Amino acid sequence: MSALSSLRRRALGNGIGDGLVFALYAGAMVLALLLVVVSSLGGLFLIGAVLVAGSVLTLSVLGTDRTGFLVLMAAFFTAPFYKGFSPSPGSPVTGTDVLLVVGFGLLFPRIIGKRVRLPLMYFGGVLTVLTAGLVSSTFSAQPLASFMALTFWMVVMIAMPITIGLWGPPGRLIDLLACSFIAGQMFSLAAGVAKGNRAQGRDAGLSTHPNYLAEAGLLSLALLFYLWHRHGGKSWVTTAALLGATAVCSASIIMSGSRAGTVVAAVLVLMVPVVERSAIVGFGLALVGALTFVALPLIAGAAGQGSSIARLTGDSSAQYSNSARTLGLEAGVARFFAHPFRGDGIVDLYEIHNNFLEVVIAIGIFGLVGYLMVLWAFARPLFGSGEYRRLAYTVWAYIGFGATVPSLYDRSIWAVVALSVVAMIEFERLSLANTERGRHPRGDDGPTPTEELVLVKNSGDPQ
Repeated sequence: MSALSSLRRRALGNGIGDGLVFALYAGAMVLALLLVVVSSLGGLFLIGAVLVAGSVLTLSVLGTDRTGFLVLMAAFFTAPFYKGFSPSPGSPVTGTDVLLVVGFGLLFPRIIGKRVRLPLMYFGGVLTVLTAGLVSSTFSAQPLASFMALTFWMVVMIAMPITIGLWGPPGRLIDLLACSFIAGQMFSLAAGVAKGNRAQGRDAGLSTHPNYLAEAGLLSLALLFYLWHRHGGKSWVTTAALLGATAVCSASIIMSGSRAGTVVAAVLVLMVPVVERSAIVGFGLALVGALTFVALPLIAGAAGQGSSIARLTGDSSAQYSNSARTLGLEAGVARFFAHPFRGDGIVDLYEIHNNFLEVVIAIGIFGLVGYLMVLWAFARPLFGSGEYRRLAYTVWAYIGFGATVPSLYDRSIWAVVALSVVAMIEFERLSLANTERGRHPRGDDGPTPTEELVLVKNSGDPQ
């Protein structure tokens, strides 16, 4: 009875009446009895009962905020599996989707009523995409399927980033989510190798296709660039962990056999000296690149048949992919010219293998402009000066890889991309602060040279 008394005291302090306290207590007792009954059925019912009981216990001990964050960590850990964490490869909803909904749902009380400042370019882009999507879906040959796809697209492009922006996670929580995704990618690779999830020399990890393993590996590499800046060199343990993770995630891209993943990874590395504004880093990377080019035949032999290096150097296993992509592009171009402005609907896009062509086919030219506006709003903070700007590496990785792999509204990928909304908000805040700082009280561009001389004399400062 002491637990009930403690609950009653806390509840009364929060303005909750006795009736509601006893109702909650009775509800908890009923739930406990139901769990006992369900668990007695055995099998999946027992597993489900244990999961529900564990969830209720975790929620009661840790509270909604901590529990919600733990669920989001689980979502990011399972995200690299994609369709491998769903009832079937054709299932429209994955386990990661469920975890994301539950996690953000538990955080909803914290974010309700908050405001966030996002760039006008972002809102203009999503509004354009939404409008074009509604028009194209209305005239589509499969309107219901197109509207469903548009819903998923708006969830990842609007709901997910804005929810993260309203939540406003501090740096340590962002780091934990990034580490969860990277750990999930490493686990996916190891478990896939153990299970023998391999075809034609290409590994798929726990996902359903090697390209998904490569895409998750590429995003992991982008997140590691962000983590290197925040934690690299602080201790030998952290540095060793980051080096090991970088090696494993790079290996996952090569073992997947994805040529696009390998090329985009190389481009991201070449972007580092530009982003970090370091000539020394640029020289070092150029040296490594030259040595890699010379050693490419040896690397291809060591990586084995089916690896991305071997396929880049002419492995025969790449011929089928080349043919499939060529046919998909030809069919896509024909669909675009059939309806270049209103689009053909967000259906039957998987075989096209190019996000940008998919967009212009699905929602027309104006929709593509809106999509590019959204991507630019996410991507441009990388070249700013904020603390979190390196999160935008993931956006550039998505842009590069999306030119060869269909991933328009893949929630497992967009969960990581949406994290860069933190960099977008920071970029917008810094831009506004710089604008306010540069604005002169007189409303012009500041004092003239003569006025500045007078101001200096009057202040008594030496010239």
